[in-house]
Amino acid sequence: MQRKHFGLALVDLLAVAALGAVLLAIGVPTLSRARELSKRMTCSVNLAGIGASGSIYAAANKGSWMIPAFQRAKIDHEGIDYLAGSQVSPIGSEQPGEVGFVRWRESRSETATSPAGGSTAVSVTRAYWMLVRSGDVTVKQFICPSSGDNEDPTENLDLYYDFTQYTNISYGYLVPFGPRDTQPREGMDNRQILGADKGPFYTTRYTPSWLIWNGTEITPITLNNSPRDWQPYNSPNHGGSWIGEGQNALYADGRVEFLRRPTGGVDDDNIYTLMRKEWGPLPDNRIHGDTPHCCSYYLNPYPGQGAFGSGPGRYSSTDSLIYP
Repeated sequence: MQRKHFGLALVDLLAVAALGAVLLAIGVPTLSRARELSKRMTCSVNLAGIGASGSIYAAANKGSWMIPAFQRAKIDHEGIDYLAGSQVSPIGSEQPGEVGFVRWRESRSETATSPAGGSTAVSVTRAYWMLVRSGDVTVKQFICPSSGDNEDPTENLDLYYDFTQYTNISYGYLVPFGPRDTQPREGMDNRQILGADKGPFYTTRYTPSWLIWNGTEITPITLNNSPRDWQPYNSPNHGGSWIGEGQNALYADGRVEFLRRPTGGVDDDNIYTLMRKEWGPLPDNRIHGDTPHCCSYYLNPYPGQGAFGSGPGRYSSTDSLIYP
């Protein structure tokens, strides 16, 4: 009796292989996207935890969030310099400026016996490092998994006053070196943004990058533009420089939302720029502000400074300038 042989013909094998290739082509991007969304969620949880620690800090410090010592008398004059370079005030031996600059020196506050003795240049990220020194937040929690940043390698955390460098922190903070009503604190309007994924302008700090990209002028956009149009102005943490998908933003009431464009807060201002009255009437001057490093006439900027005339201005407390 003849035996029957059961098996797949060559054409069947090719069909199975083709089907497998199609499923793989569909599945790999889907898995990749799922991993990215998971990283984004972790990033959001990290930021929410930092916000919770900020509130705990405020409970023990008269309602104020983390603010490293500085010379308050300079606020309405030259202001406080948190930048370092040729277009801002020179950085002295005891004035840190940018992230990680002279990170082993403690910033100083003015006192009754030394009213001019305080620091006039202070890194914004020193405020976050205050939570690291206190043990409330670990250096790992300041890394967004999507960013490509690396955990700060510092071992003796209490010997330093700032992160080692820009790539050791993934989040920016509402610039705290202005009038008291512009500084992060409990009781602020719940729509105010106090922290977020770090912005797109730090590494191109001396280029008017709001207007120029690869030598080409960018047409100013509005709130009606699509999220894709806004990608060059988003944080690089989620997608990369110039193609960012959006940013996690920490609000004063502790919630974290993922914004598809960098506009939000009380008045939908661009959280990575300074308001500029030269851009025209509201809301354009909030959306198309200047990058913090862009202009020498801002010397030592803080949220709202000079936006509608000299001094802090009546809109100062609603300008969310997240830096870096």
